[in-house]
Amino acid sequence: MTLRNQDKKSRLSLFAKHAAKYYAVGASGVLVNLGLLYYLTEYVGLWYFLSYTLAISVSITSNFVLNKFWTFTDSIDSQRIIVMYVKFVSVSMLGMAVQLGSIYVLVESLTVYYMLAALISICIAGAINFIINRRWTFGVKF
Repeated sequence: MTLRNQDKKSRLSLFAKHAAKYYAVGASGVLVNLGLLYYLTEYVGLWYFLSYTLAISVSITSNFVLNKFWTFTDSIDSQRIIVMYVKFVSVSMLGMAVQLGSIYVLVESLTVYYMLAALISICIAGAINFIINRRWTFGVKF
């Protein structure tokens, strides 16, 4: 194997490692997100859309902390934490818009149960967020 092929394989391996950890963190975020959504909607009595907005906001911060200190800890550029957090939140706002738009259409137009609609919207936004956050927020070069 040439050095070039070895370097390419190493970068691909790092990408796979980051993706696995990112989605593990994302799974914890899904639990936070869906748990809060259900609690705020069913027990507090908030409209599902408001509950989902609050739930996404909480999961954004928990996901940032886990990604910063676990997922990308071995690859992060020397950025200040606040700069990374602002970038992460910025990307997450894009994901939040995708999630909120998706859940609204699924529930209001297609009459999908709000919890299932939330799960579907999380899957759609998750892939977009990973690619952008890996490169821009955490500065991982590929």
